[in-house]
Amino acid sequence: MEDLMAKCDNLSLSEWEGKKVVLSKKNQRPECVLAAKFFTKRALNIDTVARTFRPIWRTKASFHITNVGENILLFTFEQEVDAVKVLLGEPWSYDRHLVVLKQFEGNKPIKEVVFNRVKFWIQIHDLPYKFMTPETAIKIGESIGEVVMSRDESKMRGGTFMRVRVWVDVSRPLCRGRKVNFEDDLEGWVSFQYERLPNICFGVGCCHMMIRNANYG
Repeated sequence: MEDLMAKCDNLSLSEWEGKKVVLSKKNQRPECVLAAKFFTKRALNIDTVARTFRPIWRTKASFHITNVGENILLFTFEQEVDAVKVLLGEPWSYDRHLVVLKQFEGNKPIKEVVFNRVKFWIQIHDLPYKFMTPETAIKIGESIGEVVMSRDESKMRGGTFMRVRVWVDVSRPLCRGRKVNFEDDLEGWVSFQYERLPNICFGVGCCHMMIRNANYG
C-alpha cells in the first residue's frame, strides 16, 4: 500500500486526473480470505488441493481457491465462521508437508506476507508428578513461543505428560526440550513432542519430522 501511494505521489496529474474517488469498507470484498503457504517443492494443483481439504474442513459454505504463485494459495470463504474453524484446527499439512495459514486482509502485496508461525499442541514429557500442572505447562510453553490459552484445562493433561498450545516459529529448528530447575537443588530435562507434525523444510538444509497422529479433543 505504501509503495502504491509513493508511486501516486510521483505522478504528474492533470486537473481532471487529480479528482479523487473515496472508497470505504462497503466497497471492499465481503469474503474472509486465508493465505496459505505450502512448504513443498511440488507444483500445486488447485483441484487436488480442493478435493483434499473440502472433506476435512467440512465448511458450512463453499470456498474458492486462487493460485498466486510461489506455492501460495488464497482461500476465499463465503462465511467467516468457516475460516475461523480452519485456523482453530491448525496445524494442517498437504502431502505430509506443512501448510502455514494467515488471515489476509488484502491491504498489502502477498509477497510481503511472512509465513513463519503455526499453532502446535506440544506434549511435555518427563515432568515430575508434582509439577504436572497447567501452570507448569504454560511456563514451559512460554519459553518456546506465545502460548494459546485453553478454556478447558483438561485438554492440557495427557496422563503421563502435559500439553500446551504454542505459536511456533517454523523458520527456526524445532526445540527438542528444555533444561528445567524443578527446585533449588534439582535440575532436569523435559522433552517435547509436537502433535500432528508434518515434514518441515527450512531455508538452510532440510529437517524432516514424522507426523505424530495423537488423537486428543
